[in-house]
Amino acid sequence: MPEVFDAIVIGSGISGGWAAKELCEKGLKTLLLERGRMIEHPKDYTTATLEKW
Repeated sequence: MPEVFDAIVIGSGISGGWAAKELCEKGLKTLLLERGRMIEHPKDYTTATLEKW
């Protein structure tokens, strides 16, 4: 039997991620789809691990 979702969000960018979060918090069974590759924070955002000011 196929899974059934209340909402499907296409794209996990800033807006899609936020929309999926809000839908989940309201109790909806939500599927979030992303076509892009998995982000590796230390590799893709090298400054993220630097000391704060």
